[in-house]
Amino acid sequence: MPSMEYCKPKNFLRFCSQTLLLCLLGGCTSLLRHGTWPAPPLVQADSKILTQRVTVRPGSWDQSQAEIAYALAADASQREDSACVDHYLEAAEHCWREIESRSQEKGIHDCYASSIYRSALNALVIEGQKYKRLDPKVGLSIKSQQGWRLIPCVYYGFDRPPDDFNSLFPVGPYATKELNQIYRQNGLGVPVVVVRSRSNSDDFHRKTSTFPATLVVKHHDEKVSPNERPLVLEFHNPLDSSSIVVQGISTPLAIDKSAPTARVLSTTRRNYLGAFLQPSSVATDDSGLFMLEPYVAGKIPVILVHGLLSDRLTWANVVNELRSREWYGDRFQVWGYQYPTGEPFLGTASKLRQQLEAISEYVDPEATDPSLDRVVMIGHSMGGLISKMQIAYSGDSLWNAISELPFEAVTIEPAIRTKLKDAFFFEASSMVSRVIFVGTPHRGSALAQRAVGRLGSILIEEPAEQKKAHRKLLSDNPGVFSGEFSNRVPTSVDLLEPDSPLLQAMDRLPLEPSVKLHSIIGDGRWMLGNGDSDGVVPVSSATHGGATSEKRVPGKHADLTSDPEMIEELLRILRLHWEEACREQDSLN
Repeated sequence: MPSMEYCKPKNFLRFCSQTLLLCLLGGCTSLLRHGTWPAPPLVQADSKILTQRVTVRPGSWDQSQAEIAYALAADASQREDSACVDHYLEAAEHCWREIESRSQEKGIHDCYASSIYRSALNALVIEGQKYKRLDPKVGLSIKSQQGWRLIPCVYYGFDRPPDDFNSLFPVGPYATKELNQIYRQNGLGVPVVVVRSRSNSDDFHRKTSTFPATLVVKHHDEKVSPNERPLVLEFHNPLDSSSIVVQGISTPLAIDKSAPTARVLSTTRRNYLGAFLQPSSVATDDSGLFMLEPYVAGKIPVILVHGLLSDRLTWANVVNELRSREWYGDRFQVWGYQYPTGEPFLGTASKLRQQLEAISEYVDPEATDPSLDRVVMIGHSMGGLISKMQIAYSGDSLWNAISELPFEAVTIEPAIRTKLKDAFFFEASSMVSRVIFVGTPHRGSALAQRAVGRLGSILIEEPAEQKKAHRKLLSDNPGVFSGEFSNRVPTSVDLLEPDSPLLQAMDRLPLEPSVKLHSIIGDGRWMLGNGDSDGVVPVSSATHGGATSEKRVPGKHADLTSDPEMIEELLRILRLHWEEACREQDSLN
């Protein structure tokens, strides 16, 4: 329900206009998604154990001791006593001994001891962090009759330091309609979502990022004495390994590769309409090029660029599918580019070019990693145009589309001159070697010309500083600029009008011939005057003559990034890209 402020007639009209615009251009995706992450269900403790003077329960000694410790933990937890942490660990240790003793049995991860083990681990994560006893960067502090001791954390298969393990979230019975598939398996341990948090994003990571892990509490494989094997908290990377060895036998790990993406989708407040209507209000930390995982030399970056009225989470399905394939994780790394979509996309493309150079210098200052010259860009909708501008040579074509005078002859303040030069004059990036266009309007979209497009352009708020600089540029150079540029600095919607001289000039720019192009096009929806389309972009506009492959999928424009056929085509192209990169490297050797 809109707030009371929106109930004022003028503001309510604006609110309705914005909502209509979102539905028509954005495919009726929800404006804000914000929820909670469900906690995992815990095994109900048998409270009678604590009132009975019985030290050995039916079954093995370790299993009975695990039940007693678990009941003590549950009781302490209910009383908000931090001793519950110690008891949960004791329960997990006894369960682990039981699991080891029965490691020869099939399906050991489905036995009763394993269910108590999982529940104890989940509770250990929750209560350990609640009472500040568990620091996943270091270990778990435990109090016993002998005093305090630290149960250390060890990490297997991660390309990231322990410092990235800032907080843990156990995986409960979540559900999401936004992911096509959930990739998980049953096994030993418990899957957790690890959250990495920083105060800023100056290292090309977002301030907050997530990744999957599986937690196992067990005895260390190496004995410190003939009769003692210390406890450890092991974190396993489920993207690297799907099993663990118990008593010499390979046993499946409990894995949930989709949980980090699902958690972000369920807990992130999304406001891409605000980023469209008020692009200048977007915080610096919430835009730009970023890595989803630590940089690893030799892995080829795949950069995902979203489209109009969207954000980085439009790629959630793609990221989920990529992370589920082991071959992908061994060969590629995911990067993303987020930007306020109301900005003119020539400026957005300029920022991406600058950040590509900056990230290359940041991760590979000696320029020794050839994978950084094999970058794959995947752009949806307007993101495809931004990607195309990374492999184009502008010459003076774009400037001539808006100005009657050469750039050097126009009177411009120094700071504005630099920005205009970066946006209108550029060469192809040497880093990008393949671009995949997904529903990209190379020759615009008729919706931009129609009432909804005009409304969208009008509603975009132009920053006061930009207005002032624009007026001065026009007054200092009367009669020089085209009508398209004279009315106002063209918005992203203005530049999607098929009649835009600037868009037409962009479409004619020469592209780096060595870059491979691919088109994935939505069809099956008839547009009056434009023929077959995805409901927003006509097929005639989404095609590109230089594409080496073209795949048509019967999908709606806003849904193309989650279309199963589109994802399969992406995977096919990435496998092809890796094979060609290997052949190229072999020829150099």
